[in-house]
Amino acid sequence: MSLNEVQTAEIVKRQIGYKWRAYTGVFTSLVIIQLLGVLFSLNGTGSMNSGRTGYDISISYFTADIVIGFTIFWGFITAFLLTTKAYREDDFAFITNRKSSTFSTIIYLFLLCSIASITALLSSFLLKVVAFIFLPGEEKLLLSGAESPGVWFSGMLATLLLVFMFSSMGYLAGMIIQWNKMFVILLPILLFGSMFLFSKGDYPIQVQFFKFIFEESSFLIFTLKTIAFSAIFYSLATLISNHLEVRQ
Repeated sequence: MSLNEVQTAEIVKRQIGYKWRAYTGVFTSLVIIQLLGVLFSLNGTGSMNSGRTGYDISISYFTADIVIGFTIFWGFITAFLLTTKAYREDDFAFITNRKSSTFSTIIYLFLLCSIASITALLSSFLLKVVAFIFLPGEEKLLLSGAESPGVWFSGMLATLLLVFMFSSMGYLAGMIIQWNKMFVILLPILLFGSMFLFSKGDYPIQVQFFKFIFEESSFLIFTLKTIAFSAIFYSLATLISNHLEVRQ
């Protein structure tokens, strides 16, 4: 028997490095999903038309909102897939336990979400260039509003928090299904059933949740909300993972 004491931090570090090198497919899917977002954004997120005798003016607004939406969906699906048995058993190439395995996956997802958030915001520049070159128009003028580094950083942080929060939802949903396969059927039933049972006014509970997050005017409170929900969802997923049957 080896007398070397294995440190949890070192195991987590090795697992993160392994996942970074092995799961390259997540970057391919990120590029594809964000390019699709750029494609769907070519219609613009807003427009204004004005015309007089002899000329017409059409103003289109292009933002990365749709790309960010696609990136959030990518974060959810990626986290969900990392809970499948094939991915979870890869961790047993190391001396590990449920705690270190789950912790390394969460850190890995945070790194992925950070990269995805930066590329999602940068896609707005690509979108404007593509729209200027390929969209029809006799005389075109490209105007881009100047953003201070502080505003851009706030946007990146907000995007990161949203993608990471939705990845926690996907991770929790995946762990629930791994815990009991019946939830493949029960989760959609519970999701859509709650839309009718727990509606508030004219809006179901899911819409109320999105309004609670996305319509927050204070950036500090928005940050606290998303961090709190991410912590709750990942904590629940960790508790569930501890009850999964031990690998044979």
